[in-house]
Amino acid sequence: MPVEQHETLTAESALEEELFLGLRQLDGIDLARIERDYGVTVMERFDPLASAGLVERDGSMVRLAPEKLSVSNEVFVELLR
Repeated sequence: MPVEQHETLTAESALEEELFLGLRQLDGIDLARIERDYGVTVMERFDPLASAGLVERDGSMVRLAPEKLSVSNEVFVELLR
């Protein structure tokens, strides 16, 4: 099949996509793995979201709070700040 579109992702774009797609999963994402794989520090970015009740943290795992799934886009916007 012919390729209709080709996009090269930067490391930053790949990280953002992994965070957003991972948060949409019920299991959430392992921030320790993200930090190790990408060589970045992201755990503190989730502290205000956890304090606001938007995400739940269990060690290095983070997921959207079940009652906040309907406002997931707002959580993603906060992560981009």
